[in-house]
Amino acid sequence: MKKILQFSPAFYRHYQCVLALLCTLAISTTHAAELPFRDDFDRTKLGEDWIADENWSVVSGSAYNPNDYGSLLTSGSFNASSYVIETSVKGLSGSYWREFRLLFGQASTSSSRAYVLSYSPDSGGQLILGRSTDNVYYPERLDAVSIFPALEDARWYKFKISRYRSGLIQVFLDKGDGYSKFPILEAIDQTYSQLGHFGWMVSTQTAGLDFFVGWIDARAPQSEKPAVPEKPGEDDLITQVSAVSGRPYPVAKLRNGAKVYSDRDYQVTSVPSYMQGASFIQTSMEDKSQTPDAWLTTFMKKQVIVYVAYDSRATVLPAWLQGWHKTGDVIGTSDAALKSLDVYSKETEFWDIYPRPFILGANLGLPAQGAKANYLVAAVEQPTGLNLEAEDATLSGVVKANDHSFYTGSGFADFINKNNDYIEWNVQIGSPGTYSVGFKFANASTPRTLALSVDGVPSGNLTFITLTSWDSWAFYSATRIFLKPGTHKIRVAANGTSGPNIDYLSLSFFSADPADAYKGALARIAGPEFIPAVRQEEAAMAYPNPFQQQTTISYHLPEPGKVKLAVYSTDGKMQQVLVDAVQDAGRHEVEFKAGSLATGLYLYQLTHGQSITVGKVLKH
Repeated sequence: MKKILQFSPAFYRHYQCVLALLCTLAISTTHAAELPFRDDFDRTKLGEDWIADENWSVVSGSAYNPNDYGSLLTSGSFNASSYVIETSVKGLSGSYWREFRLLFGQASTSSSRAYVLSYSPDSGGQLILGRSTDNVYYPERLDAVSIFPALEDARWYKFKISRYRSGLIQVFLDKGDGYSKFPILEAIDQTYSQLGHFGWMVSTQTAGLDFFVGWIDARAPQSEKPAVPEKPGEDDLITQVSAVSGRPYPVAKLRNGAKVYSDRDYQVTSVPSYMQGASFIQTSMEDKSQTPDAWLTTFMKKQVIVYVAYDSRATVLPAWLQGWHKTGDVIGTSDAALKSLDVYSKETEFWDIYPRPFILGANLGLPAQGAKANYLVAAVEQPTGLNLEAEDATLSGVVKANDHSFYTGSGFADFINKNNDYIEWNVQIGSPGTYSVGFKFANASTPRTLALSVDGVPSGNLTFITLTSWDSWAFYSATRIFLKPGTHKIRVAANGTSGPNIDYLSLSFFSADPADAYKGALARIAGPEFIPAVRQEEAAMAYPNPFQQQTTISYHLPEPGKVKLAVYSTDGKMQQVLVDAVQDAGRHEVEFKAGSLATGLYLYQLTHGQSITVGKVLKH
């Protein structure tokens, strides 16, 4: 079960008391201090070098905090503009929601203006370098990395922060095998020019656990560095790739001539058009016979379609790949012994993207048989939705009009005749997949129908319900279709009734698996979805989105009526009913308080009469 960050009233009372104590103490601790500074805590009490709340003490040569909150900050303020902070800590527990922060650059101990290095074991193991202006719990993010696997609470770890006069800030982590050559976090920032006060903070939402600071020091760097980043640049989609073997798995761009593997000279000779330029992982051929279920770990920065290219000689796929969709496409290589690599696809969900790891099994994970070359991994960003204006499409019999309000673009398309009139859009598709097809329409007459066809193939009749006026618009989620890369013709034609006014065609990517075109359970709700006579984005929306504890859902009703607004998980389970009442026409707002719910994606459904609107909110 996910742990939720929800500060209790008791926590805030403790925090206010601590803050008041620090404010009082800070009045008498404004003296300047000089580098170097070091404390090994080799005594019985903290002493005058520290401003600490009552939770901190010294135990067995370490600063010690057994409780659920507390700050340990230097009493002196250091005026150095270039410095190196180094410290060792133990007790970075992820057994429940607990956060650890190393503050530096703080002008006074009562100020929230500081740089913050925070570690959150329970939210993907994130290590974040941030800049706080008003709340150290929610600093502006400067750089972040997900530590996988999470740091262990029973081990000592060392952190080193180097800050230079140029504004370059670098963070290093020693997990027991020394610091890496390059910083794990890096930023260039001049907001807080002096070291000021520095030290640790710990906070949690339940009972405390032991936290130790073995030592902490601050000194001048051996030399200055310019404001030039040293951390290697990252791919725009795939980051932090690691394999159990420890062999290098670099990320490159997939195109003809690219090197296939990190440890072989074979080249890519052919790539499906939709994968040209994709981010891909050059795996190690030496790992082709590995079998563990969890072999390759990486992080996807965005929602992507992931492609695995697997040896076509395989007679049985590994279990971890058997749920993927076989596209029918292949990647060719210059390896004479390799016929081809078959392409399989799967789209990521919220829980597959950063800071959560995306994990794949080994090439010969059970019950795989027959594969003699290691697989490749590629990622393409999921396509964004398209709204294609009807007035810009090919019109036959249909006329462009603008005599009614609240359309988008330069007008809308008005059907005139009962037969033969049609609108046809030329749609360019880059990524193959299942797309949800919908239309924004107006119809103040009796229900009207249109025949839908895709590339000349009939795809059913659409019935557009009667609305209150020609100035009222609704959205009709018509069907799902599988589209290959290339240009497609989507047509709606009158078939016995003069059609409604059509504002635009909407195409939304749904799935990389064409089978999903026929699965109604996961679709947007079929039928008309209400959009009142205001700008579309104002119909029903949530702000902020994403959110942490609560968000406001606002919507507009064109007329009074029974309203039900409910929130569902993505598996269709109702979580909360926010509104179930008769409401007046006009704008309404309701708070969705999700403090007790797990992080993730939720759907809200607004039902008003026969109209339904569905939206998404993301709790993080």
